[in-house]
Amino acid sequence: KQWYQRRVRADMENSGQVDWIITQNVDRLHQKAGSKRVTELHGTTNMVECQNCHYITCRESFQKYIEAYNSEFTAEIINVTPDADAEIDPELIKSFNTPLCPDCGSDLLKPQVVFFGANVAKEKVQYCYQKLEEADSLLIAGSSLQVMSGYRFALEASRTKKPLALLNIGQTRADHLADVKVAARCGEFFQKYSDYNL
Repeated sequence: KQWYQRRVRADMENSGQVDWIITQNVDRLHQKAGSKRVTELHGTTNMVECQNCHYITCRESFQKYIEAYNSEFTAEIINVTPDADAEIDPELIKSFNTPLCPDCGSDLLKPQVVFFGANVAKEKVQYCYQKLEEADSLLIAGSSLQVMSGYRFALEASRTKKPLALLNIGQTRADHLADVKVAARCGEFFQKYSDYNL
């Protein structure tokens, strides 16, 4: 259902019902489902960036680089956490060779995402505000809006008197701002929407 709801949103984009998607997800599933007009507010795990020189490479290529740099390294995963992190034996970590940036030699490489506690780039936020200004209304689907990075757009829609619709299984931080609130699972909602509207 996760993929299907994104496929429906891509169909809505293609039919002119959705102009732009601003997502807090970092998995590129909107693009894989066919959406073309997407801003990844928190970035993507599909790209890796050097924090020193800003060299960027795709995660797949970087993974091969890590494996080549650590050809003798083997580790058994003890536990996979809900945020997709993996817990491994701390002793094994000591034998891991940290890959270096192929451009500048720095070891300050990370996925091109905004981690919890960091800020979304001002330029990206301004671009999203511009997209909201161009929109007739705002639909926020599948977010409790507990972090400011997404909540700010609900506040802006309210401030500028844009109709705001919320679709979420539970409460959101913006319930008091919404013109319409649908308490439903996104997958089920978009399935029904697709059946009747596309």
